[in-house]
Amino acid sequence: MLSVGRVMEFSAMTNATAPKSSEQLSERKTSTLAADNTDKFVQSGATFTQAYTKATVTDNRSNNTNTSTMPDSDDAVQQAREREERKKEEEARINDEPEAPGQPAEEERPLTAIMRDFVKQTMKGQVEDSRKTDAQRELDEILGTLSDEELDGSYWNAGNTAYRILGFAEELAGGNAAQFGELRAAFEEGFGDSEADFGGRANMPRVSYETYDLVQNGFDYFMKAAGTIQ
Repeated sequence: MLSVGRVMEFSAMTNATAPKSSEQLSERKTSTLAADNTDKFVQSGATFTQAYTKATVTDNRSNNTNTSTMPDSDDAVQQAREREERKKEEEARINDEPEAPGQPAEEERPLTAIMRDFVKQTMKGQVEDSRKTDAQRELDEILGTLSDEELDGSYWNAGNTAYRILGFAEELAGGNAAQFGELRAAFEEGFGDSEADFGGRANMPRVSYETYDLVQNGFDYFMKAAGTIQ
């Protein structure tokens, strides 16, 4: 009778540990097939098909077996990472590039230059209006290009013209009474330029000189109220 221990010992025997005959040992040495390496190969009938590490493609038309190496998934992952890194580097380079310099901001014009040009434009309008003939005024009325004040002549009279010039000066000063002295000088310069444009001193109409006097009176009032003149 076999003991339990002997049965267990016999059961534990595998094909690899069981005693081999001399013929089996000789056959194992001369065989080129890895039939016993079952963790790498699978035996199927009379042929041996590779289970992994390579992919076998069988062409049924030619009965030829072509073996090609599968792409390494680690290489594909590495390539994807490299592409992503290059993309990030390019985006970072674009973001770090300094912006193209824009056009320089237009230099702010001095208030005196603005005042001078306004006076010149105003006096030009007054002079041109004073030189209009009755026919020209009728044409303006027909075309409707002028306001009611311009049509009846009140727009360019001395009082209304001086009022517009002084109101513009007050707007430019913005509550800073110290500006009135410079703005007054700009008015005088603009009026002098207008005289030169129309042939020199005394060549402008009487209404223009009346306007000049009213504007000077207005500056006197502004500057006395501010305490800059007595």
